[in-house]
Amino acid sequence: MSALLSTQALSKHFDGVRALGPVDFRVDPGEIVGIIGPNGSGKTTFFNVVTGFMRPTAGRVFWQGADITGVAAHRRARLGLVRTFQEKMVFPGTSVRENAQLALIQRGMRDLSDAAVAPALDYVGLPLRTLDQQAGDLSWGQCRLLGMALGLVLKPRIVLLDEPFAGLNRIAAALVTTMLRRLKHDGIGGVIVEHEMSLLLPLCDRVVVFANGQILAEGASEEILKRDDVRAAYFGVETLARD
Repeated sequence: MSALLSTQALSKHFDGVRALGPVDFRVDPGEIVGIIGPNGSGKTTFFNVVTGFMRPTAGRVFWQGADITGVAAHRRARLGLVRTFQEKMVFPGTSVRENAQLALIQRGMRDLSDAAVAPALDYVGLPLRTLDQQAGDLSWGQCRLLGMALGLVLKPRIVLLDEPFAGLNRIAAALVTTMLRRLKHDGIGGVIVEHEMSLLLPLCDRVVVFANGQILAEGASEEILKRDDVRAAYFGVETLARD
């Protein structure tokens, strides 16, 4: 199967210090890939470079085999490569409806009706009655869900989610889990950076472990977590010594 998204020797340096790379990575259509690793291992930098928010120091990013390394972030989103952030991805001074309409405009759509945004809200479990609410009045969990819905309005083929479960209560986390399962069912790929492994691992077809800006290991979750090098990198040597 041809990769939908892939990278080749992707690297990023800051003031001569290597933060990422070289990284060879791929996601096939409809595949859910989890990325785990300790803080500072390069996960967010990888997301930033792949989605065009940062330019790589070296290497290439490919979309359906075409080189998109020099393509701007908003154009990558239109291709179907969409990401979410850990923060509130909303304009707080506008309504939920207006937030969704801005996403439709970004996608180049003329239909800004409620019917055009309803499927994305339903996908993440936000009721239509929230359309008239100010985005700034939503709870933290609702804001995170709305941010994911705005990404889905763009009709992605792959969604890159940066810690989608962070700060969520059980109800909101369950809605995110349902959303991710729906993505897979609908053939939409996902790349998920997450520390809550109990929530992440059951959703993934494959897990990739980052350490020191590079890929340390990848494979099925049950096999990856048995590796001593992965456990040492992620949990630390002291944890291993106690086990």
